[in-house]
Amino acid sequence: MRRMTLVSVVLGLATLFYAGQAIAQESVGVKVGKGDLKVGGILQAGYTYNLEDTLGTDAFTMTRARFLFWGTIIPDKVKYFVQSELKFTANTVSLLDYKAQFFYIPKTEITVGRFIPNFTLYMPFATSKLEMINYPLTTFQYATWRQMGIQATTTTQYLDFNLGIFNGADIPDNITDNNDAKDFLVRADVKPPIDPVKLRFGGYAWIGNALPPVSYTYKDTIVHTVNVLNKEDKSFQKNRFGGFATADYTKDRLALRFRGEFIMGKDEYLTAPDVNKTDTRSSQAYFAQASIQPLKQVEFLMRYEAYDPNTDVEKDGISALTGGVNYYLDGINSMFYLNYIHKMEQAQEINNDVIQAQVQISF
Repeated sequence: MRRMTLVSVVLGLATLFYAGQAIAQESVGVKVGKGDLKVGGILQAGYTYNLEDTLGTDAFTMTRARFLFWGTIIPDKVKYFVQSELKFTANTVSLLDYKAQFFYIPKTEITVGRFIPNFTLYMPFATSKLEMINYPLTTFQYATWRQMGIQATTTTQYLDFNLGIFNGADIPDNITDNNDAKDFLVRADVKPPIDPVKLRFGGYAWIGNALPPVSYTYKDTIVHTVNVLNKEDKSFQKNRFGGFATADYTKDRLALRFRGEFIMGKDEYLTAPDVNKTDTRSSQAYFAQASIQPLKQVEFLMRYEAYDPNTDVEKDGISALTGGVNYYLDGINSMFYLNYIHKMEQAQEINNDVIQAQVQISF
């Protein structure tokens, strides 16, 4: 019966998918008081099917309903971008992004506001450009998400470079900060001219600072630290370092794509009641993804990913193998995702595989 339900849901989503093409269209300008304005949107809905009854509820999901506004104030010099999202659980509209973009330095964009920094391979991607339904673990476990700050992006023929200063990754999706120390981003992307393969690789570093914990447990005893540490204006290191590579090959109708990334984190923490004694915990994550698109409308994907929250502890990590099929009616503007996720736990294997389907309309 549950498998019949899954088949019915997939057919229903496919019907919605075809119907949704009617609203997929190119962005058009809107008359405004100064400059120009364009409007876009990202609509994603789907269904999650749990292969084990006891580990989740099979349900339709409304993943995202986002509306984008962007335009130019001064041609080639000043632009802006705003993104909002409808929150279904609270029936409210929230402001996700606001950024002012300045182009007064040759080949360089200066962005100020609240936005997603150019950190990890997938974090700065628009959600409509994700090749699978979920972010890989390298982004899911280490993303800073939206930050208040400033970022410089220099783009050249063979090298892109980023520098940024932000409130802090210890508060993801922040508006303000909880300490005076700021976080720093540096990133470089190399784009060698190797035809017919489009190759990109690079690395990044996020140098972060976080407040020490208000309390923590030491030998089954809760130790309260905030009063002592705040007097010293102490902050803890929260650093991330990583690298990535992408390769795209296209010939006639055939397209082959590869994505890979490795990231490690180093977090400072208290080791004893003595607030002057600290240590560093290391973690890491990686993924490798390959896809083949034999036809314009069909793409087959495979991704392996793993995350180890503490490299000094054995058998505490997780991994997953995801197989996917994408069907494109009009590129990413009207498409259908189908993912099977086989989850693996090192400590104790759990039967928690899922099948996810998603319809996407972006305009």
